[in-house]
Amino acid sequence: MKKYLYILTVIILGIVTACDYNEKNFPGMEDDAEPTNVAKYEYTIQPTDINTIVKALNAKKTHADSVMANTLSADKMFSDAAPAEDLIPYVLTAKYFAVDKNASALVTYQNKEGRYDDLVKLSQPAYTLTTNDYKLVWGENYVNALTPSKSPDVEIPKILAIDFPKPNDGDFKNVEYNYSFEEPVIDQVLFDYLSADFEGIAAGSGVKTEINGWINKDLKGSIFWQTRVFSGNQYSQVSSNNSKTENEVWLISPAVDLAQAVSPKFSFYVTAGYYNAACLSIMVSENFNGTEAGISSASWTDITNKFTLPTGPPSSYGTLASAGEMDFKGYAGKKVYVAFKYVGNGIDNSASTTFQIDNVKISELKTAMSVKNTVKQNAIFQFTAGKWNPAANTIIVLQPADYTTMGVSYLGTSVAANYIPQYLSQKLPYAQEAAVRTVVYKSGSGNTYYADEYAMLSGIWTPNTFVVTKTDQFVFSGYDQSGWVFDPTLYVTMVKGKNPTDDYMMVVNYVIKNYEASNPALINSYRDAEYYYGFSANYGNISLRDIDRMKDLTYAALTTTEEKQAYMKERTEEGLAVYLSLKFPEAQRQVSGFDVYAYVTTAIYDGSSTLNYIFVYQCIESGNSSQASKWKYISHNLK
Repeated sequence: MKKYLYILTVIILGIVTACDYNEKNFPGMEDDAEPTNVAKYEYTIQPTDINTIVKALNAKKTHADSVMANTLSADKMFSDAAPAEDLIPYVLTAKYFAVDKNASALVTYQNKEGRYDDLVKLSQPAYTLTTNDYKLVWGENYVNALTPSKSPDVEIPKILAIDFPKPNDGDFKNVEYNYSFEEPVIDQVLFDYLSADFEGIAAGSGVKTEINGWINKDLKGSIFWQTRVFSGNQYSQVSSNNSKTENEVWLISPAVDLAQAVSPKFSFYVTAGYYNAACLSIMVSENFNGTEAGISSASWTDITNKFTLPTGPPSSYGTLASAGEMDFKGYAGKKVYVAFKYVGNGIDNSASTTFQIDNVKISELKTAMSVKNTVKQNAIFQFTAGKWNPAANTIIVLQPADYTTMGVSYLGTSVAANYIPQYLSQKLPYAQEAAVRTVVYKSGSGNTYYADEYAMLSGIWTPNTFVVTKTDQFVFSGYDQSGWVFDPTLYVTMVKGKNPTDDYMMVVNYVIKNYEASNPALINSYRDAEYYYGFSANYGNISLRDIDRMKDLTYAALTTTEEKQAYMKERTEEGLAVYLSLKFPEAQRQVSGFDVYAYVTTAIYDGSSTLNYIFVYQCIESGNSSQASKWKYISHNLK
């Protein structure tokens, strides 16, 4: 087999000698007069170079360039959002301007990479499951929780498919939900069709009551129901005192759906202050359209006499107390709106009583499912292969109980590194060196989340900064062309490993997917080697050993050494082309006018020894999101 490879090398060398590779990679070079400064430079990007690029981008005055300039200015390094191949030429143009065509520069720089883009996608507000989501899971007889029989991994993807019907491949969702470790039981359950206690919203003197779906509108003046606080309790109040106008202020609920109601009750708490007139009325409408413009045209039924409203005191405030309970059975099966209508006169303050309301409810006891206890939980899901799936187990989201254990309500990004390493050490006590985990955590008092990646280095969980030092080559294409441009040549040395993204394992999995069904013998018992192309993830080589390749029925049918050698040559070249398509699926056929080539260093095992070879391939078809790139074998040599 060595002899075959030696002969092949001689043949390939003859081809390369006859047609210089540089002539293909840099078209037109042979037409130039003798160059005087085809120099080879080496340079490391400096902080001042970042400023040079930012100024150049801002000078172009396009939105895209401004966004890129802002990103680069903030990061002080290159990234997918500020790509080095596009931006370093600005530096080279300023630094090396008196050069001839095909001069080159090896440039070293810092780059943000790895899973940085995934972390940005994970740093998003959590989506909290709604009542409608739980109804989707259970039906009309539902509980506001998931359980072991309605597991998050099964049910949440169904919910996300409806709530987020047009995700992009790779999108993440952090979902917050209620969970019960016990299944529901049949019980008497209080169903709230409407509930407002005015907690959790902005409050204070002059602060307008704004609850999602409620309308707060003065049809005659400019006052409004205000959310106030007293003794730690929030409520809504209104008064015409010193308004200088007549007032007709409506506080109207969202639509109350009583389609499933049987015997609902309507109740609220109320008190008055500085009473001088019966300014408050309680109204209900079946035909209100839910808009401010529709208040006057709707039919409203006055139900004030169903409640007991205060008529004093005249010079102080009373105490919030129940106004009673109205049988709302007559509205069962309907959709209604309830309103608190305040009519006052602030011109002479003849009708300026202050009214306060709280604990507005339309509810009923029903025999239904219930769970005793629920806990808040978070889970991460990712949209892959056309559906929502639980995210990889390398992504961990902190749970509410974790913050309690840490003694905090959330982790700020500036202090997260003080807590997360210890958390990971306790959660993963047997983690091995170089293990990697992404941690998603609540980063503020609101619904804000952030994601960081940690790696086990020297036995310590350490934040990954995603800063990698890289060196790339750039070439000068000529003043009449594009000037300094990125050299798109790819250099890759294949390494062993059994993770799905490891080099040889990518091809093993490809053969498992495409050829194992027709010939299971092509895959070894450990599922880390295949005998169609000969790639072994465990040993990190391509095997040309006859005993391995005999498991390929086509190879086994060959009768001469020459046929077998030609067959393995063809399969090796094809296998490496497959590898490049998997490794660089969106590689382009040309970049900056240059054909794209790849130099692949791989190990070849012939049964007695292992030698490293460099294979040269050309990208012949650009890849995109729906189709991987395609590659053509050019040559190979011993390294």
